[in-house]
Amino acid sequence: MGKRIIISGAIIALALIIVSSANAELFHFVDRNGVIHFSNAPTDPRYKPFTGKKFSSYEPNRYSEKDFNKIIEQKSKKYKVDPALVKAVIRAESSFDPQAVSYAGAQGLMQLMPVTAVTLDVINPFDPEENIEGGVKYLRYLLSLFKNDLKLALAAYHAGEQNVAKHNGIPPIQQTRDYINKVLSFYKAYGGSIAAKQKQKEKPIYKVVTADGTVTFTNKPELYKNQQVYLLSMKDK
Repeated sequence: MGKRIIISGAIIALALIIVSSANAELFHFVDRNGVIHFSNAPTDPRYKPFTGKKFSSYEPNRYSEKDFNKIIEQKSKKYKVDPALVKAVIRAESSFDPQAVSYAGAQGLMQLMPVTAVTLDVINPFDPEENIEGGVKYLRYLLSLFKNDLKLALAAYHAGEQNVAKHNGIPPIQQTRDYINKVLSFYKAYGGSIAAKQKQKEKPIYKVVTADGTVTFTNKPELYKNQQVYLLSMKDK
């Protein structure tokens, strides 16, 4: 039996280094308390593999802007997300710094929280290719969850989908509102466009007065050819 390694979320980086050096396949699960567990010899049915990926090292100066753009294009095409949106999120989250770490612990280009990174099968959040793949995959999930409502998806990316569900819309958090505006501004600068929902043309409403004085309202005046028909203005409605 191989050496068993079980690590919780507080020392994820150490777990990855140990497993990498042992050249072992990595399994993980997140328990109900949000603690991440790793093992190379899983005994709990909740463990699942990291899709067979191995830990990848990252050299800070290895990637150029051209490399970032290439990765963004590839992952955006894979998950059907506008590359302009991905660039906008990266710029707002990390200003394209692969080693960025927020005060809350979010990591890498798309600022993935450790638990989120694990659920997205991201082993090394500081590797641009892994981080962008995980972030774009998460964006695709949020866009699908909120029926392509971009503002709600961005609110969930910043404040969590639970917060959006709790408030039945964008949470009343100023930082989240500022974040949405910032991303949308960058998105527009990168050539993205927010498609406005086309309003269905409303049919005018008519008032029909029959011979016996009965008043009927309808949007099909052609049905009342021999009656008195009056077009209502918006003021009358």
